[in-house]
Amino acid sequence: MRALVLVVVGAGLGACAELNPEFLGPASASGSSMSTTGDASSSATQSQGSMSGSTGDSMGGSTTGVTTCDDPAQVVCDGGCVDTQLNVLHCGGCNQPCAMTQICFEGACVLNCPVDDPVACGLVCSDPENDPANCGQCGAPCAIGQFCVAGACADACPADVTPCGNLCVDTDTDHDHCGGCDQPCGDLQVCAGGSCVDGCGGGLEICGNTCVDTQRDEMHCGGCTGKCGAGEICELGSCISECPADQSECPADCADLQNDPDNCGACNHHCFATQSCVAGECVCSGSKLACGNTCVDTDKSELHCGGCNMPCPAMAQCTSGSCGCVGNLMQCGDSCVNTNNDEAHCGGCDMPCDGTCNGGNCID
Repeated sequence: MRALVLVVVGAGLGACAELNPEFLGPASASGSSMSTTGDASSSATQSQGSMSGSTGDSMGGSTTGVTTCDDPAQVVCDGGCVDTQLNVLHCGGCNQPCAMTQICFEGACVLNCPVDDPVACGLVCSDPENDPANCGQCGAPCAIGQFCVAGACADACPADVTPCGNLCVDTDTDHDHCGGCDQPCGDLQVCAGGSCVDGCGGGLEICGNTCVDTQRDEMHCGGCTGKCGAGEICELGSCISECPADQSECPADCADLQNDPDNCGACNHHCFATQSCVAGECVCSGSKLACGNTCVDTDKSELHCGGCNMPCPAMAQCTSGSCGCVGNLMQCGDSCVNTNNDEAHCGGCDMPCDGTCNGGNCID
């Protein structure tokens, strides 16, 4: 399925850019940070593409002359009924595929950021908890020489991590700083215990000079040398000519529409990387809440404390969904301040001092 999407993207770049302003092609992506909780439009019932006049499927493949769809949320694309609000091959309109690093949400191709960098900031994925270029929120850089710690700019890294450049990193697991700063692992290696070892992340296997999913890759099905024949698909490491009865046939893949995050509720409806597919809907695990394009624990997140987009002030921590200033600082308005030496809050909030504030006392 991945190879099919990439080929279509390259072939239709000009038309896609004209029809779908959010489609930017395989080398870039939309900068929108979109939120989703897996709405009812992605249900398994709709995913089957209810149509008048013929049979078809939700992937937009060739059928036998479908002209109308019974579901008003769907349109006919390439002879099949699809939801252009969710389908990565027909995002915002027919034949407007998203790039491989994107998903389709509300008819726009948006970045599908990984768990390690879950927030889309412009054209890049970022973790505002520790990104000095987007500290606390997108477009909020720290000063030169500062680090981003728990979403706030700080002058030093915590004791359990290592300063490397302007980043605080765990050299036991960091791919670019494995065992020490500026000691990157190779493309086909992972960092474990501070050492680079051969392997791929995400359960992939090394085949030649790339990492592949031997459970689903038709060119490496069941192993690096396993190649499926024409018309066959790779399912759980075996080449088969048709999908099992409990799965739907999606482009070059069989999918359980109830549980597959790449085909959740419908073919080519991808969940965000931080979500799971449950009963045909994209949801966050446990008590986490979908805020923007990531799942967060609002009991602990300084960016979403107690709810989405409810950031704590600088030098504050989120505990049980409430912000509290660290140390002996006091919250005055939207800031945590030291009332012992703050001229605007000398001895207490909103107690300005025209002279010097020392020990909470104003000295002329």
